[in-house]
Formats: sequence, C-alpha cells, structure tokens
Amino acid sequence: MKKIQLACLFVLLLLISPKVLKSQISDVEITYQVNTDNSVDVNFKKQLVGTYLINIEFDQLSNCENYSSAKYTYSGTIRGRVGKVLTLKPKDPNMGIGFSFSYQYHRGKPFPKIKENFVYLLPFSKGTKVKVNHMNYLGKRFGKGAPDSWKAFQFITEKSEPVVAMRKGVVVEVKDQFVADTTKDFHYNDNVNEVLIEHRDGTLARYSCFKSGSICVKEGQTVHPNTKLGLTGWYSASKKRELHVFIYYLKIRMLEKLEDEENKQNAYAYIDPLFYHKGDKVNLLSGNLYVSDSNDELITQEFTRREKKKYSSSIQ
Repeated sequence: MKKIQLACLFVLLLLISPKVLKSQISDVEITYQVNTDNSVDVNFKKQLVGTYLINIEFDQLSNCENYSSAKYTYSGTIRGRVGKVLTLKPKDPNMGIGFSFSYQYHRGKPFPKIKENFVYLLPFSKGTKVKVNHMNYLGKRFGKGAPDSWKAFQFITEKSEPVVAMRKGVVVEVKDQFVADTTKDFHYNDNVNEVLIEHRDGTLARYSCFKSGSICVKEGQTVHPNTKLGLTGWYSASKKRELHVFIYYLKIRMLEKLEDEENKQNAYAYIDPLFYHKGDKVNLLSGNLYVSDSNDELITQEFTRREKKKYSSSIQ
C-alpha cells in the first residue's frame, strides 16, 4: 500500500481548455483532467495486474456538486491498466472546482460475493499423492495475534511435483528469483517463489514455495484448472518438497484503518474451501493424505462458452 500526497494541487480551476496534471511516477498513478465545462475527470493508470481498492481523500473541496463537504473520501475498485475513477461536477458551471487530494491503494476487491460450496481442485496433477498440514500463523512468534479467520495449507511431496491451478483465474503476481537455502531449518522464510492468482469472484490464491526457475506462467495470463504453474520446491533443510497455499479476500473498504495493527492483521479474510477428493467435496484435514483428482464438470465450471467448446474439442 502506498500513500502519495499530491503537493500544491489546491487550485481554482478556471481554465477553459482541458488540462491534465498527474502525480509522481508510481505503480498506481491518479491523474485529473479539467474539462471545458469545468467538470473534472479523475483517472487512473497502473502498472500492476489485477483488482485494487483505492481510497482518494479530498482534503479540500469547493464548488463541487457531488459532495457538499469540504472533505470527502472516495472508495472504489480499479481494474485494467487505465480508466476513469470518478467525475467531479461544479455547482457553479461558470467557476472551476477547488480541491487537493491524496490516495492509497491495496490489492483486492473488498467483500467479494463468494459462491458457497464452490469446489476447488487439489493443486497437483491427477493422481498425485500429497500430505496436507494446516499451517500456524507465524506472527504469533513475534507477539502478534493471528487473523480471525486464519487458514493456510502446507502440501508435502516426496519429490518435485507439478503444481497446477485449483480454479480459473488471472495471474497477478509472480516471484521467481529465490534459491532455497537447504542448510537451515526455517520457522519463517519470506524469500520464496510465489504465484498469486485472482479469481473471478475477487478471491485470491497464493501458491508459495516453488522450485527456483520452475514457474511457467506470467503476470496477466489466464489460467484454468490443471494449468501447470511450476514445481514444488524446498522450504528449508527438510528433504521434503512443499507447496504453501493461502486463499483469501480483502474485507476492508477504508484503507486508513490499516494504520491500526489489529486491522492490518484482519485486512484479509481467509477461506477454508471445499476440495474435490474421491468423488466427494471435503475440507482438508491436517495430517491426512490425499490424492488429486478432477472431472470435466469441475474443470469447466467457470469456463465461457468458447472455452467449453474448445475444451470439449480437445478431449474428443
């Protein structure tokens, strides 16, 4: 999350010709354009892939029809690379709008509508045997309480196994620059290779602990169930290969609340989803062995008509 104060932007916009001013270079840039009717389009441009919550705090606001208060915080989501956030309209169309603003952004769509009983595939090729453990929240070691809904999975394999997508989504972040240090046992290590996927409903799935150099997807790529992402890797000195999986969503709308430590820990809600196993829909139990499986209905449950037609042709 970043907060960027746009300095010296309190102006009475009396210009007739359109003009665009923008902030310093950032992963997310908020710009504004004054139109000939003295309305103001507030736009965004972002380098980041995926959906982001953005809060724009107007510290001073005058001659604005939308909001009568001199202070106002807009909250909304932005997608894509460029677009319009909102339009300010003048009360008096013969005068410009006076304003200054700052903004913050954070990954995720707040409080997405999640389909109950949605079934995920295990994140491995069909027939792969894996052991599953529930992971503890390691922040407790530093005196921090666990998020209210904490849930994370550790999948253990005897050798490097292909990791596949559990459901359809868009790859929004890839990290593949770390080589595992197998000389030490780590309770916590954030130098791990990861793939983050955003699903259609706004949930996010973080796949963590890939073998160095094995990730085979790119940011912006759409993946389907069973699309290969990479290979399981080492986390520490253990000879076991691991994959860590977190499924979560953003559950705050006002980003200033993140300044509070408790709110930081609970900014996201974690999901304990149903997985497909032996023809049934189950919650994964810690310490149990599972065998990955799939069927056409689950693979195509979020496909478009074109994707279903293409998939049907591929299996005939």
